[in-house]
Amino acid sequence: MIAGRRERVVISCVTFETVKISDPIRLYEATKVHLIHYIENPDSEKGKVYQKFYDRVCELTREYSKNILIIEHNAVVTDFKIMLKTAHNIINEEYKNDPHSDIFINISAGTSEYAAAAAIASMMFSNTIPFSVSTDEFQVKDLSIYCDDNNNLVGLTKKIKDLKIIPKYSVDSPNKNLVLGLKIFDSFDKIEKSPKGPEMIQLLKNNKLWYRGSFSEESQKRSEAVYYYRDFVKSWMLEEWIYKDKHTKKYHLTDKGKTVLNTFYCDDKLLL
Repeated sequence: MIAGRRERVVISCVTFETVKISDPIRLYEATKVHLIHYIENPDSEKGKVYQKFYDRVCELTREYSKNILIIEHNAVVTDFKIMLKTAHNIINEEYKNDPHSDIFINISAGTSEYAAAAAIASMMFSNTIPFSVSTDEFQVKDLSIYCDDNNNLVGLTKKIKDLKIIPKYSVDSPNKNLVLGLKIFDSFDKIEKSPKGPEMIQLLKNNKLWYRGSFSEESQKRSEAVYYYRDFVKSWMLEEWIYKDKHTKKYHLTDKGKTVLNTFYCDDKLLL
């Protein structure tokens, strides 16, 4: 790693892809790479094919940088629990070694079990960034290789093994009141207007998002302003959904806040 530069770590799974793994490593300017793959019997024909794909990914990665550190993990990529354990351990150890590392996890290549586990593992660490890679052009253009003897399309798989139930892990959805309150806030931000506390409080009440009780008339404005800041503005900032402009002193949505609004409780209607 270059002196004074943060470690940039990319985690990927290798099965039958190459550039989907090596190109993101180059684009993220990785200094360290964790490659997860599985070879049960290295001397078998199947094992040799898996090894060739792994070796090719390493070759392409070193073409980008001869000094890059490649760490190999031989683990059963078709076992969800093992993949979750492997991905979680890698991320956890990297943050132990350097809490400021930039960690990116590729969920586009490898098995479906790895992809699901990697996505869940990334959500357990706030700074880990999962990413996907779309295909611009396919290497194989002759569809006949995906056909059976009767010329029916069958894909890569000819026969499946047993079905496996994926274990469920609890990843909490964001607080609904906070998200819908943020949607109200965003309605002002879209028209580049900074909402005043009383305006927001009234809209929160109109939409039954205000969960504080009533106050005496003389203390109402002061108390409600305090609770609006504590229950909503401060919470949005802690979630990193909004930020305060240093120059204007106004609050605006972050990219994370915009993503939350575009993902959760989108069908809930509000009175604005």
